[in-house]
Amino acid sequence: MAELIQKVYAEALFDAACEDGTLEETRSQLDTLSGIFNQTPVFLTLLSSPAVTDAEKEEMLSSTLEGRVEPILYNFMRILAQKQRASYFPKIAECFTSLYRDYHGILPVAAITAVPMDASQKEKLTARLSRMTGKKVLLECRIDPSLIGGVLLRYDGHELDGTVRQQLDSLHEKLSHIVL
Repeated sequence: MAELIQKVYAEALFDAACEDGTLEETRSQLDTLSGIFNQTPVFLTLLSSPAVTDAEKEEMLSSTLEGRVEPILYNFMRILAQKQRASYFPKIAECFTSLYRDYHGILPVAAITAVPMDASQKEKLTARLSRMTGKKVLLECRIDPSLIGGVLLRYDGHELDGTVRQQLDSLHEKLSHIVL
């Protein structure tokens, strides 16, 4: 049920921002608010609380957001507060980001390697993945020394494992079947 609520609110905000011509600004400000609310989660708790009156919630939003964010985002936050759904904000923001990336053909890819990749390797990997997927790749690089070498790619529910660790594990599995 919660996933449906998050998706409905995210789609409504996304559609409204597209219609209003403020998609880029709304996305940027939504990211900023997400960071702020991650550092200060009590704000969302208060906005979701039935113990806080609607007038108090309105005053909190007015004093912190009005005139500082796009009107569409300000009104969206007011609706979340009125419906006591502000606690869903982090997941709504994630869903909105996913909609934004789909709309612009952006594919986030996690590249996990044993050692850091240099700029040239990152550029080549990004270009190859872009050709492979037909999307603009947003590469996030991580380090995991246990992989020994190679690269593990995770994107869009897929995993491509070209690591030395995986090859050794596979070889071990095959040898254990032969020996036994």
